[in-house]
Amino acid sequence: MGNSKTNYAIPFAIMSFLLFLLGFVTWINNILVPFMETKFGITPSQSQLVSAAFFSAYIISIPVGGLVKNIGYKMSVIIGSIITGIGCAIFIPALGIGYNMVLAGLFVTAIGVVILQVAANPYVIALGTPETSASRLTLAMAVNSSAAVLAPIVGRFIIESNNGSIMVHENMAKMMFIVLAGISIVTAVILVFINLPVIEDETSDGSTDVGRSAWSYPHLILGFIAIGVYMGLEVGVGNYFVKYVVQNVEGKDAAFATTILGFYPAGFFVGRLLGAGILKKYEASKVLVVNSFICVGLLLLFFLTKGSAFSVWPLIAQGLFLSIMWSVLFDLSMKDIPSGAAKLGSGIICTGVVFTGMWMWIMGKFVESSTDPATGISNNGSAYLFFFLFYAYIIFFALKGSKIRRKTA
Repeated sequence: MGNSKTNYAIPFAIMSFLLFLLGFVTWINNILVPFMETKFGITPSQSQLVSAAFFSAYIISIPVGGLVKNIGYKMSVIIGSIITGIGCAIFIPALGIGYNMVLAGLFVTAIGVVILQVAANPYVIALGTPETSASRLTLAMAVNSSAAVLAPIVGRFIIESNNGSIMVHENMAKMMFIVLAGISIVTAVILVFINLPVIEDETSDGSTDVGRSAWSYPHLILGFIAIGVYMGLEVGVGNYFVKYVVQNVEGKDAAFATTILGFYPAGFFVGRLLGAGILKKYEASKVLVVNSFICVGLLLLFFLTKGSAFSVWPLIAQGLFLSIMWSVLFDLSMKDIPSGAAKLGSGIICTGVVFTGMWMWIMGKFVESSTDPATGISNNGSAYLFFFLFYAYIIFFALKGSKIRRKTA
């Protein structure tokens, strides 16, 4: 696993930057949902196809895991960066063509993001000792969160409110994707000239055996589901937040909503910095349980105060406690998985992200069913009822599912 620990600083920094890039591209979807709904005059559930198009690309995570195994981490992240750049470039003319073309551009972008995600997570885990892997991945994800903090700030330049309705700035959206395309392509070029340490597999047998060993761990499969459930939480807060504030909180507009939304990923950033230290001292599964119960409490507080200006804060505060969940769920799912099966295992787990689009669409249909026919105003806060089910599964996985680590075959 490399020559010495000192060799890991540069590759860790590179992977952290890639997580920053995919973090921004992912989190900007929270702004694109109301942007697309306004620009194309579509329904709430149709606008959630932004999430469906983006996160459905994660269905290729398993074959991407095989790709990473065959061509290595470095070539994988180069290819991922190039595809991300191409997808961002497609978005620029797509706005003038139609909504379906926008979705196609987002899907291509997401393919690049999937490759980066599948390659970066196990690589970060491998850059050090197993005992500190959750802490190390949490620290890398803190960099990811800093991009998430930036996304709502940029979002204020592409959407704004006017007398309770949302207005969009198409040229600013195009400029944003031009910059993203440029950064992605330049990153790929730079990576060509940088040496990354090779993480050797512990097993030297064929890929078929490695595939069987990865699939044979029950906790990895349960972790795949846990990641899918978790993404419903992470994405769900932001996707419905702006519309909830504009339509359901009296006296507050889109400018207020996008500003406050910036505190949500800021909570991720702070939580992951703190979590990197906490996870060195306390068992990851216990931290996961405590954070989940705190979030359930915040969710109850939201429903008790729903419609008031205060109600936005229990939603936003969840970011602080959701912050460690991706890295902890991923790490618990990968425990005791040999490095020879880690790349496929990472692909299996990341495939769980594909559930995100389904959750957002279902939540959107639920919101539509609560629309007042007289005013046309939807009860956007009702979408957050699904969170109770999501947290229940994560608590199960932390207490029981992650402990089932023996092979079944």
